[in-house]
Amino acid sequence: MKRQLQGIGLLLFGVQTMLIALLDPWIPVVGDVGKALFPVLSAGCGVAGLVLCFKGKTE
Repeated sequence: MKRQLQGIGLLLFGVQTMLIALLDPWIPVVGDVGKALFPVLSAGCGVAGLVLCFKGKTE
């Protein structure tokens, strides 16, 4: 169950970073790095979250 919660947390973090990527023009601190980094970070967190959510128990 703990891995599933970690997966859900990573999925939510991925969604949050994608929202930040959409709001990027209004965040002047991020600059050009956000345009390239936030979508990649969001996709990586989403994939890792899905793997953790659907991974079988290994005991």
